[in-house]
Amino acid sequence: MSRHVEILRRARLDAELFACQSPGGNGGSVPRKAGVGKAGVEREPEYRGGAPAGPAEEKGGTGRDQWQQLVHELFLHKGIEAHSAVGLASATAGEGTSFVAFHLAAELARPAGWPTLLLDANVHRPAQADRLGVEPDPGLRHLLLDKDFPLESCLRQTAIDSLWLLPAGSASNGSSGAPDWTHFRRVFEALRGRFAAIIADLPPVNFSTDATILGPLFDGVVLVVEADLCSREVIQNAVARLRRANPNVMGTILNKRKFFIPAPLYRRL
Repeated sequence: MSRHVEILRRARLDAELFACQSPGGNGGSVPRKAGVGKAGVEREPEYRGGAPAGPAEEKGGTGRDQWQQLVHELFLHKGIEAHSAVGLASATAGEGTSFVAFHLAAELARPAGWPTLLLDANVHRPAQADRLGVEPDPGLRHLLLDKDFPLESCLRQTAIDSLWLLPAGSASNGSSGAPDWTHFRRVFEALRGRFAAIIADLPPVNFSTDATILGPLFDGVVLVVEADLCSREVIQNAVARLRRANPNVMGTILNKRKFFIPAPLYRRL
């Protein structure tokens, strides 16, 4: 047993190192379903703001409980009346930012019916329109190209009560180049006035400058990190770039984290 406990302690230390950048892709990558009490299983994403978080089981289990915990830490603890807007980004593509953004927005909209917006700002690799089964056009690209384009025509009410989507729009009609964010601030202020909460799916930090351009407009930015995908140096570089643009980097969400030790051993420490 002592050997297993030592392995467990090392695993927890590695997990804390993953979160050492916390202040004191992107794409629709879906974590595999978590098992309970099995070696090597993967858990739902966990949030690592302020102080390092404990294992998933110590925070109330897996599945929907984890999303509720994330929603509470990012939004509810400071009051929904604040009209909060949080941007989610990753260091590189394919770390599950779109997946995490969708589930956070859905969980935030469900309990009390607050009008919530999922903003797909990753115009390079949009994913949310397909995920929610709505038309991608017109979308954010149209609003960026034409300051007089009506915002209402770009908003989609989803099948989830109180959840709306502003899709990125398809890269067509000559709009496939780098986006011009000049008009985004005006659009963003209009969205803030309409929705109680906004969760934005931002492009990867190391893919373009879009996340650092948009980051300062949000109340906070959270980095989505897929476990074992990027080196710590890559993650730290992404956090540094985000902080130069917006000092309020709230923490990280560790996605697809693997637990190689059975769950009961975590509770023994």
